[in-house]
Amino acid sequence: MKLRKRRVAVNVELRKESHKFDGYLKYEVTIKNENGDLEKVPAYGKDLQDALSRVVHDSKVEKIDKVLISKVSNTGWAIAWFLGFVVIVLSIYSTIEHKYTGFWIIGGLASYAIATLSINNWFTLRNRAK
Repeated sequence: MKLRKRRVAVNVELRKESHKFDGYLKYEVTIKNENGDLEKVPAYGKDLQDALSRVVHDSKVEKIDKVLISKVSNTGWAIAWFLGFVVIVLSIYSTIEHKYTGFWIIGGLASYAIATLSINNWFTLRNRAK
C-alpha cells in the first residue's frame, strides 16, 4: 500500500505568552510540505494541540477557498442563498398543513440562517495573533 505524502510538523518552538489574552501562547511551527520544502508558520493557541489544530484548520479553509469559494462572485453567493430560502419556503408550504404553515416557515428560515452563520463561522481563519 502506497502512503500519500502529507504535511508534517517537524519542529515547534514556544515564542512567547500573550499579554492581551491570558492563557494564549505563540508558537513557531516548522512544517515540511509534500514537496520537501520547509515552511515556518506562526501558531497561536491555548496549548500546542490547540495551536496545531488552528494551523490545520486554516490550511483546510485556504484550500477550499482557492478551489471553490473565490471562483464564485458575491452576487452568485447571494443568489444561491436566496434560492435556498425559496426552496425551503416552497417545500414547507407544500408539505405542512395550512394552519401551521407560518410557524414552520419561520422555523425553517431561522434554521437556514443559523446553518449559514455556522458555515460562515467555520470558514473564518482561526490562527490569528492573540
